[in-house]
Amino acid sequence: MALFGNNRSSRNIATGAAAYTPKKSLARKIKDMVLPKRKRKAEDTIAPTSFRVLRTRPYGTAYTPITPGITPAKPTLVVAAPVTIAPTTTAVAATTLVASGSSSSSGDGTNNSTELQKLKKLEETTKNIPRYLFRACSPSSGGGLKGLNTIDGVFPHAFVDANGKRLPNGGHKSIHDIPYQVTRRMAVGHLSGQRPGRTEPTYSQFSSWAATLALVLQYGYSRSSQGGLICVLDRYNLPKHTKVYHCPDMMKAGLCDSPYDHEYLVHGPVEGAGFKAVTVQTLVDMGLYNEIPCVLPHSARYWWGPIQQREWESLFPHKDFSAKQIKNLRKIADQFGKSFALPVLAALVTLDRRKLDKNGKFSEGDLKIFAEVVEDLYIPEEYGTENSIVQPEGVYVQGYPMVAQLVGLLKQLVEYNYGRGVRAKRKIKVEDLSAELGALGLPPGKESLDLQVGGKAAGGILSTSFAFGVSDVPVVAPV
Repeated sequence: MALFGNNRSSRNIATGAAAYTPKKSLARKIKDMVLPKRKRKAEDTIAPTSFRVLRTRPYGTAYTPITPGITPAKPTLVVAAPVTIAPTTTAVAATTLVASGSSSSSGDGTNNSTELQKLKKLEETTKNIPRYLFRACSPSSGGGLKGLNTIDGVFPHAFVDANGKRLPNGGHKSIHDIPYQVTRRMAVGHLSGQRPGRTEPTYSQFSSWAATLALVLQYGYSRSSQGGLICVLDRYNLPKHTKVYHCPDMMKAGLCDSPYDHEYLVHGPVEGAGFKAVTVQTLVDMGLYNEIPCVLPHSARYWWGPIQQREWESLFPHKDFSAKQIKNLRKIADQFGKSFALPVLAALVTLDRRKLDKNGKFSEGDLKIFAEVVEDLYIPEEYGTENSIVQPEGVYVQGYPMVAQLVGLLKQLVEYNYGRGVRAKRKIKVEDLSAELGALGLPPGKESLDLQVGGKAAGGILSTSFAFGVSDVPVVAPV
């Protein structure tokens, strides 16, 4: 109460009123706190307190304090002349936006510097995207439009016409060719299931993928009778302009509202050597869901989002490696072709919770069983380096124990295949074979060796993948 009373007295003094000294009696003090000594005239100017100045003055207007005893000048009201916008100009701009989608939020056709910086940081995160991603879909996915999800590729809405035929100039080559705000509305609409009209610039140019095969298999099971597909992509072999983005990174860039940490958005068509699809019914008929019942819809858990290690261990006891099971899963993985058989098999094997040592590694016996089943497959050495199948710092491994097992298995497989003197042994064998070829009387100075190795023309390259599961080794012709 004393605070408000002091403010009231100081306000009267500031407006030129005579100073008032309250009497000593308590009743007088209380009366003074409630009523001023004399009524304030209507023409007296009241200086606003500092709090009201901050709250009420318009932005960009300088505040001039009022000096006691001086009447401030009346402010001059400036009225801006109204600006008339020609309807034709607005219509043309709107038509351009719909037709090309190349206008930015600032209206000049380019993203501003802040937006460009966000997109630049987003592009840097693509280096940590998993090499292989999975997707479950069916002809009814994406609103049931034709041509979106096929055995030959996955094509976002903007890249096909109403009849499901590929549009030669559909969509954009990159999100950098799209205005920032348009990309944002497109991504938010895609993730929320909203589908704008085909002619609108926010018509989706994305498709959704996941690093967790468990979620994909569980989601796809109910679509086995609807022509459902289980798809896999290899990011290293996608079309040149097709890019993959992790939703949490897109959220940091301001392009979506929720993290969706299990989901990846792929911009552009997914087809060619970096894509393979198999029908869900084929996997069902081959007994996949009998081998790995934890991914059935009535399993103990629906694999949407992360799971804590303690919960995973309590729901699913670990299963030991079985040569029989691994061989059965290999037959299923072979349905995805030789290029995808190894990563798909590794992903299938690690869907079950496996027994790991205190360092989180598979035992020598389990690793040997797996290595023997895949000894005829090419094992990229980069699986064990910074270009791994899944980057631990680039994916939510914590909370996704199946993905963590997948990463660990492939890295140990690389060490098993390339380490412990394997390189030296391979070099010795190749040198011995080169000497034997020289003894056959090959002409000296021949630049290439036209040989038939393993049933294929080597053309100067001697295939050793049949023996080591590694890439081809150049053979130098003897001089």
